[in-house]
Amino acid sequence: MSYVPLSDDETRVIFTSEARSNLAGLEGSEQQAILKKILSVLQSESPPSSFVREEIQNLDIIAIGSQIRLYSKVVERIPRGNAEFDILYIFYIDDDHDYEQRALATYSYEAQAKMESLTSLETVFDVQEYFEEMNALDEGDIRDLLDA
Repeated sequence: MSYVPLSDDETRVIFTSEARSNLAGLEGSEQQAILKKILSVLQSESPPSSFVREEIQNLDIIAIGSQIRLYSKVVERIPRGNAEFDILYIFYIDDDHDYEQRALATYSYEAQAKMESLTSLETVFDVQEYFEEMNALDEGDIRDLLDA
């Protein structure tokens, strides 16, 4: 059994417009399963990286059940020097566990770029502004979506 350090950092989730469209196009039960998984990531005392099933190139793959995969990037402990936040950035929702190579390459590049921009944020205020700009969701927002 591996050791997972606990974290008191706040976690936020950001969906790309494509991931939002993917989510909206799924059946209600699949949407619920995805949102419940995201909520468990946001509520957990373990860092979001502990939910990553596998890494492919620069992507962190989070599994929901046996078929659904979130192509994502987890960025933890930002801003540097005053770590208060973790981020789960979701690029694409693969509902049939397909791992299309072209999509993986595209999202891998985007994941690297997002990681670099997020780790360059220097202050808590910078991170909070970024969250506002990107419509980052917190635990309460995900609960609201589940209740809708």
